[in-house]
Amino acid sequence: MGLPNARITNRTSGSQLITGTGQVTGEFVSIDSLDNATKFEVLTGNGTGIANATAGSAVVIPIGTTIDGNFSAIKLHAGSVIAYKK
Repeated sequence: MGLPNARITNRTSGSQLITGTGQVTGEFVSIDSLDNATKFEVLTGNGTGIANATAGSAVVIPIGTTIDGNFSAIKLHAGSVIAYKK
């Protein structure tokens, strides 16, 4: 398993491990992929082109990848992530 990104300046209010396919809402500023097969069904925020409603068309996010931004909803097709709260 890869290590989370060392840039933690925006990660001040804790984190949430997301391993299932249910939608998670909140105010998140960073997401670390913990799995080589991570795919997003929904990623609501200022990122574009990452999530897709079909698992076959979704972008694979490799382990150790960090996505920074402002996110309010996360739903996975597969994989697991740590979402850092705002």
